[in-house]
Amino acid sequence: MSPRFRTSVDTLCIVDGTWQEKASNLSVVEYSSIVPDRRGRGHLYILVETIGSFPNHAQLQQRLISVAQEYYRASGGSITAGMRLAIKAANAFLFEENLNAPREQRGIAGMTCMVLKDQDAYIGQLGPALLYHVAKGEFQHLPRESTWLSSEKLQDVDISKHPPLGLRRDIEPDLFHIYVREGDVFILASTSLFKLASDDEIAHAVLHRGAHTVRENLEALAGGRDLSMLIIEVLRADQAPVEPEEERVRPPSIAAQRVSLWARISSTLRNFLIPVSEERERPEQLEQGEEFKEEGAEGFSWAVDFKRSAESVWRTLTRLWQGLGALLARVLPEGEPGRRARPPFGYAQDRRDAHRMRAGTVTHADRRWLWVAVLIPVVVILLFALTRFQYERSRQAHFRQLLQAVQDAKASAEASPAAAEQRAKLTQALTLLDEALQLKPQDQGLVAERQATQDWLDRINHVSRIFYFGELKEFPDIEGAKSQLSAVIVHSIDVYVLDLGTDRVYKYLLNETRDSLQALPGDPVLLRKGDQHGQVMVDELLDIAWMKAGGQWGTSNLLILDKKGHIFEYDPAVGLKAFPTADSSAWREPVAAATYYNRLYLLDPRANRVLKYSLTNVGYDGPPSDYFKVETSANVSNAVDMAIDGNVYILHSDGMISKYREGTSVPFSQSNLDEPLRTPCCIFATGFLDEEGYVYVADVENQRIVQFSKGGEFIRQFRSRDPGYMNELRSLFVDEAQKKLYLINGNKLYLVNVPL
Repeated sequence: MSPRFRTSVDTLCIVDGTWQEKASNLSVVEYSSIVPDRRGRGHLYILVETIGSFPNHAQLQQRLISVAQEYYRASGGSITAGMRLAIKAANAFLFEENLNAPREQRGIAGMTCMVLKDQDAYIGQLGPALLYHVAKGEFQHLPRESTWLSSEKLQDVDISKHPPLGLRRDIEPDLFHIYVREGDVFILASTSLFKLASDDEIAHAVLHRGAHTVRENLEALAGGRDLSMLIIEVLRADQAPVEPEEERVRPPSIAAQRVSLWARISSTLRNFLIPVSEERERPEQLEQGEEFKEEGAEGFSWAVDFKRSAESVWRTLTRLWQGLGALLARVLPEGEPGRRARPPFGYAQDRRDAHRMRAGTVTHADRRWLWVAVLIPVVVILLFALTRFQYERSRQAHFRQLLQAVQDAKASAEASPAAAEQRAKLTQALTLLDEALQLKPQDQGLVAERQATQDWLDRINHVSRIFYFGELKEFPDIEGAKSQLSAVIVHSIDVYVLDLGTDRVYKYLLNETRDSLQALPGDPVLLRKGDQHGQVMVDELLDIAWMKAGGQWGTSNLLILDKKGHIFEYDPAVGLKAFPTADSSAWREPVAAATYYNRLYLLDPRANRVLKYSLTNVGYDGPPSDYFKVETSANVSNAVDMAIDGNVYILHSDGMISKYREGTSVPFSQSNLDEPLRTPCCIFATGFLDEEGYVYVADVENQRIVQFSKGGEFIRQFRSRDPGYMNELRSLFVDEAQKKLYLINGNKLYLVNVPL
């Protein structure tokens, strides 16, 4: 039987000479200290090193780590393949960031990833990266040769041989494999460690095992210079990790052995609030705000830190006593009150001595009352401290209950074969974790656990998280009119945007790489309300639609409709021209237009009709016909949008989607959807009939894009990793050939690269 291992982990991060309690460039994903042997993807460790003029290095490092973790978890196949995909995804993200950033805000990065599973360590590296492996009688660093390690200056690095992250679109990381044995130590470090310490010095630092001891030794070698590292020691599963030595306490001096009243009170109070055994048993790094992990069969748990709460109470009491001591120093007489000597015989007859004796007796009594006055606020303070302590204990007990409930919910989700039950339990776990984060918002363990639970739920719900939104254009309010973007159409490099708020249609051009808009001279407004074209004046705009080549027309052109029934055709080679006015006598309040070759369709919910206009020799000037057959009992009174690919798809405000073929209803099941559509705003269909393509819906309330098959089966959904990008969805356009998704969110147009 193969031996089981566990890990002992410690970290160090020094930036600008300052020790960082929470390192933004380090990541440890361990659900338990026990190294997985069969189930799961294993423990994941990541170190990122950024170089350049990034505006916010810490934020960028966290984003790179998140991208790598997401792609590693989502990837199938082997661990090595997943790690390779994760590093390539991080590189693609940084490349896009550099591409869209000013030259003075660009940079590069290096990444080291390691996965521990069973008796294997899988390592992936790219750019400025470094990992040490110290075993019994063995010492090595990876990469074995790299100009990032050997070059004294950055300009001497051979990037053609060892490219970093963010410089090229396509790269290949270096991949390694190491067999793990008991006592192995792995150090993921920034490249500065290679220059700060020799191999012999590092090997000597690891000589005395224990991740904490290794960290202290290497920290001493750094001497306050910038350094990041993540230390993992591999132990037997039944062997406890080696903790750092306790700080020895010197015996008190003779002068310090005089114990005052407050010293006795404070000592008793401190021992009550902070047990000595607890102070000795807690690891030293907990003094710096970290949480320790307890091993469990599944998942995670956190220790309850009474010490921090007690220390807070202790500091409050100390400040109160210092103020009280200053007051007593002014009130009480100096010196200790001694026993009065009995006066000799005959002295009692002396009236002055008798008076002095009576005065001494009064002073002593007054002093006793002063001590009583002192003890009253002390008792009040003690009562306050005990009340506060009980409150903290209750709060910590509630915190423990939340964590236990999280574990129970996750265990139920793992045991259940039904996807619906798994969703319910994981959603419950997320709610409990959010409540726990309200108690400890800075707890990085909780944050990591919530992210892991969300990733688990995402896999069940077929969620593809979007990490990067390329902002193409922000449309401001104009001339007192508020921007209200409604539609976007992309054809080749031409981008058309309809703004119903300002009654304008804009035209832009994509650049050569199709990831941003060209900076063109002139007015981007193609058409606006009030423009005069021939005998026609443009009224309030209604919609835009793309008319493919066919029928009477040999080119594909843009159609623009206004609410008076005017139709304008835009040909990039010819310009704008007005068609003869369509018969709008049957209109009530149309909301959307669509074309299918030489036919124009108009969705009019108030009239409960879909009107169909056929192209004549001069335009769409004839009376419309009903798309629905007489025998079809179609209800589109609550419709909000439609799409046509030969079939007609009607999107309803309640989230239902109706599908029709030649005016007759056909099934569109919307099956396997994790939750129904809420407040959808637009629908988009690709391909031709049921032969190819998909149907996409922008779901506003759920902040997502949902992808269906042509039969209505749920395929997957796209959600944003960060808030603020899909919270005001208004329109979408999908280019499956280029694998690009164009989104209108609020008053901004975004471009997203997705694996469609």
